[in-house]
Amino acid sequence: MTPVDHEPAPRRDRGEPLWVAAGAAVLGVLLGGAAVFVGLRGAPATEPVSEDRPEPVPALPPAEPSACDCPEPSAALGGPSLVDAVARTRDTVVTLSSPGSLGAGVLVDETGLVLTNYHVVAGQIRDPNRRVLTSTGEPAPLSEPVRARFVDGRELPAELLVADRDRDIALLRLRPADSAERFRFAVRGRSRDLKVGEAVFAVGTPLGLEHSVASGVVSAIGRTNLLRSRQTPLIQLDAAINLGNSGGPLFNLHGQVVGITTATLERAQGIAFAIPIDYIDALLDALRAGQAARSGQVGAEVVPSAELAEGARALGYTSGLQVGKVLEGRPAAAAGLRPGDVIVEAQGQRFDAFGTGPAAQQRLAEHFVQTVRGLLPGEVLQVTVVRGAERLALSIPVAAAPPDQQVLIDADALLGLRLDEERPEPVVKALRPDAPIARWRGRELLLGARLTELAGIPVKTRGDLGPLLSELRQIGRFASVQVGFVLSDGHALHVRDFPVSPG
Repeated sequence: MTPVDHEPAPRRDRGEPLWVAAGAAVLGVLLGGAAVFVGLRGAPATEPVSEDRPEPVPALPPAEPSACDCPEPSAALGGPSLVDAVARTRDTVVTLSSPGSLGAGVLVDETGLVLTNYHVVAGQIRDPNRRVLTSTGEPAPLSEPVRARFVDGRELPAELLVADRDRDIALLRLRPADSAERFRFAVRGRSRDLKVGEAVFAVGTPLGLEHSVASGVVSAIGRTNLLRSRQTPLIQLDAAINLGNSGGPLFNLHGQVVGITTATLERAQGIAFAIPIDYIDALLDALRAGQAARSGQVGAEVVPSAELAEGARALGYTSGLQVGKVLEGRPAAAAGLRPGDVIVEAQGQRFDAFGTGPAAQQRLAEHFVQTVRGLLPGEVLQVTVVRGAERLALSIPVAAAPPDQQVLIDADALLGLRLDEERPEPVVKALRPDAPIARWRGRELLLGARLTELAGIPVKTRGDLGPLLSELRQIGRFASVQVGFVLSDGHALHVRDFPVSPG
């Protein structure tokens, strides 16, 4: 086992000095089993959903393959025509307006479901502190109605069904006078089929210019660390995207929607991003199943301290993670992952950039766990492993972490506290080295301490703690929260401003 190399940040001046041991030891990194849980710095944060009452979130129509049976293009040189694709999709795009906000959306089924960005409708949400709003039979409350305007000028009101602030997704439903009316909608493609360099186009309302078309190519796939939920993967574009394009669809040249435009980079030109449609579908599936508040897990353990296997070096890799344990009956085992395999790539990215040495290996382990936990249940973790002298590509379906593990993950992610998984009460076994609490004096007092109170609410067991952490995660990561402990020597400690990890 290799200790974590961690250089403490300068101490903050606080009224109450406190504490986390720099250089906390880590025996392994578990992705869904019962061993040591290691850092999650950006776990997706959503509303806790009852296990027996999943939310009635509408489903999107099935995706069609990219080589769809589309009308013949008019382009003389063959291949899909941008002009034809725009003509086929124009009626499926709406301008969304409300007091102080203007954006776009796309119809995704015949009943009038409209996908857009959270920030397009955020100003009208009555409860903006909630990370996720979902309909339970009644529309989520809006302070002012949202109006959807078609390309021909027709307007309809829209009600809010789902709003996920961290992933910047909202789902609306149009309210026509005739509830039996059916709408033309965009055919859903598969964003996983997109290739770098592929031609795409976006439709939106840049600077108030409704139903404008911007074409470009896919510049990159799987960009992260750009939204509140930092693990949300984004498609990078070189299309001309401006204020007002938000929420509008990204189409391929077959006229299939493959993403929702979401963001640009400040000071950058010709760089924009879209949320993949496959990811949005996985989010809605997770909400329907009551699992959107759960972190991803695959049921395997990696060992950060293991030396890189010779077989991986022979294939040109300089960094990787050895698999220490694969739990029977979990997704990793079903996908063929074995103990001793060396993971050298994940989601199409090699690990070599992390460098070599114990500190680099620990950073890689933390990154890998963060990646897995950031995936939605139902998504697929693509890994490349070296087994002996052989290189293998594995596709591992991601499952939802069970409730007992979710408590451990949330305590780690939000508070930086790694709880003893063998104890029914929440006892601090270690502290996450990069957590804000690592910058406090006296942090060593927390080792072996039992957490007894969170936000003024008594806590006796890990089961008591779980719903409180879910609620803390749902309403947002505040700068601090009140936490109570009983230290290992029996003394009580109340921290009024315990630092909460940033999103």
